[in-house]
Amino acid sequence: RDTWELGIHSYLAYLRDRLTSARELLTESGSMFVQMGEENVHLVRCVLDEVFGSENFSAIIAFKTTSDRGGERLGTNCDYILWYAKNIGALKFRALFTERAYEDDIGKRYTRIELEGGIRRVMTTEERNTPSSIPLYSKIYRHDNLTSQGTGETGKFPIIVDGITFRPGTGTWKTHQNGMERLLKANRLAYPTRNSLTYIRFFNDFPFTSYTNIWTDTQTGAFTDPKVYVVQTNTKVIERCLLMTTDPGDLVLDPTCGSGTTANVAEQWGRRWITIDTSRVAVALART
Repeated sequence: RDTWELGIHSYLAYLRDRLTSARELLTESGSMFVQMGEENVHLVRCVLDEVFGSENFSAIIAFKTTSDRGGERLGTNCDYILWYAKNIGALKFRALFTERAYEDDIGKRYTRIELEGGIRRVMTTEERNTPSSIPLYSKIYRHDNLTSQGTGETGKFPIIVDGITFRPGTGTWKTHQNGMERLLKANRLAYPTRNSLTYIRFFNDFPFTSYTNIWTDTQTGAFTDPKVYVVQTNTKVIERCLLMTTDPGDLVLDPTCGSGTTANVAEQWGRRWITIDTSRVAVALART
């Protein structure tokens, strides 16, 4: 039960015993993930620092849980995961990536478009607000800065585009002369004005981006996992933690299994697993 005779003191003592045991069971490259709400993050982190060592802190992850739980001041809509390594120097980590969408352009910097025939123009308001209206086989791009504040002489040379000579001004070009020639041949140079040479950066030059420690796509609701246990964690959250730190065949332990989500995810991704709980209700749900 999530009830404690001495309040937070009982909870932290309970947690410390289990974290100490769990650390001994971890392989040298292993990871520990502890999920909680915002109330006790600072306290649990202190316990984890004591058990694992502050030098083995890996990250604190905030993940979205619901639209808004309300509150007297700012509403809350996320939980937290504290991630610690057994040995940060030997930590097994597999970077995860997500596909970028035009909606991810928060600053609305990509405002131009190259049509299938090579014609380039500024996007219309409808195209910017409704990406589905963008013509098929078009490529979205923006003008990017081509100069830096460097002082090296190798970056100070003239470049001729469409008969116009451009110079880097008081700075230097961001690439050497051969690189600039390749950009010119690839039609990656543009001049919004006769005094400004820019680099054409297509949105799909980098179609994927790595995950950070803020996960906004894990919200629970009508179209996510059915809720069968009071502290059930979204499958996507556990899946992400598991894929970041294990390989197929690795062993995953969940010492507070609840409804068995960790075991379910581990099984789906070819990991071996052990899951236990002090509650007969939780074990019965996990078996089901």
